[in-house]
Amino acid sequence: MKIVMIGGGSVLWTPRLGCDLFLEPALDGAELCLVDIDPLAVTRTAACLRAAVSQHGLHWKIRVADLDTALKKADLVLVSISTGGFDAMMNDYSIPERFGIYHTVGDTVGPGGISRALRNIPVFTGIARRMSRLCPDAWMLHVTNPLTQLTRAVEKTGLVRTAGLCHEYIGMLTMLRDFFQVENPGDIDSLCVGVNHFTVLKNLAVRGVKNPEKRLTVKNYLKYEKQRSGELLTKTLDDIVIKAACRPGKLIPYYFNFYLNDHWGFFPMASSCHVCENLPGINVSEEMLAMLNIYRKGVLPGRADRKKEQTQKLDRLLKDGAPIPEMSERSKEMFADAAVALLNGEPRRIIAAVGNQGQVANLPRLATVETWAQVSRSGIHPVMSGEAPPSVKGFMEQIIAEEELTVEAALTGDFDLVVNALTASPMVADKRIAPRLAKELLKANQSYLPQFTRRRTFS
Repeated sequence: MKIVMIGGGSVLWTPRLGCDLFLEPALDGAELCLVDIDPLAVTRTAACLRAAVSQHGLHWKIRVADLDTALKKADLVLVSISTGGFDAMMNDYSIPERFGIYHTVGDTVGPGGISRALRNIPVFTGIARRMSRLCPDAWMLHVTNPLTQLTRAVEKTGLVRTAGLCHEYIGMLTMLRDFFQVENPGDIDSLCVGVNHFTVLKNLAVRGVKNPEKRLTVKNYLKYEKQRSGELLTKTLDDIVIKAACRPGKLIPYYFNFYLNDHWGFFPMASSCHVCENLPGINVSEEMLAMLNIYRKGVLPGRADRKKEQTQKLDRLLKDGAPIPEMSERSKEMFADAAVALLNGEPRRIIAAVGNQGQVANLPRLATVETWAQVSRSGIHPVMSGEAPPSVKGFMEQIIAEEELTVEAALTGDFDLVVNALTASPMVADKRIAPRLAKELLKANQSYLPQFTRRRTFS
């Protein structure tokens, strides 16, 4: 078995996802090939993974290679990249702010998400073309944002099979397990319905609790936060962010989720900083965000600092020959589950963003939606999950319209479609700014937008 990680130099993703693979006995002996544009970074993460393999007496083969060499005869490909890095992400965050739009993450929807999609889609479709030539039967799985638009763009090419994997729903379910004080993960479950970073809870079942959804109120949540002792860990990479942004006495991380259930009639299963960007009238000022206890994740300035801290920590571990901490237990990320099922045939259940074949009955067909999925050697099969609740369906349809326009703009290099996508976005309250905002975002990303350069958008 040959598994490829593109963006394998990430100190945040690669040690975690790689060690998750190592903790699956069925995969032992496979080859893991890392690809990255930063040779120093990928050398570091490869050393980390080799140390983990050696410390635990495993038989994995860890290699570093160029893209074509890695993809040749690959069985499974994971993509985890950020085209343009932190500088480009800063533009996604700061340019909309000059227009009165206060992104809290800026990597999924709204002006920042649109901008990020335009940069990443050409790279993803390029990888898909190479895969169709070098490993046509391999799945392309990815954890890159904007998850929905990138999945949809690759699906529209028809070149390879693809799915997006996100930990937000599982992180929220872990939080609710703590909220309801149930220890066994199997004692709580629900359907997942929606689009990435904007799924909602449906048919919640908690062992020993009658009508659990009625307990999801702000009043009960505040009581829970007051009584809770210790750190609330979702066992996802979000824990790093929440620890930094939501220190005691600052913000209450899931207040907005419970607020929406109280006042808007749905409970979103993603971090509040992601959810709010899908709704109108929220990201209009820092005062509004603070009032709703929504933290600004973004890149100002924490992400670069966190990457530096993680890099230094990893360097110390390697120097000291210390145990690799990610080998202590499986995380809540679902890439390893997908790998075991697709490559070894052991059935697993994951959250997957794939084209809508009816799994969310009242959302547009073929649009990328997020639900539970059953995975086996035959593929990723979404669970038929009924309809999105009426209280949230209209908001989801608006987001899907924005995302569809974004994908088409990225594939064609059509400036007018970028304007249309911004106009469709609930974050852009004053639609008159859309053309000017589009020009600024495109100008900032010019070096990453070959599709627009060919159409002389910048001339």
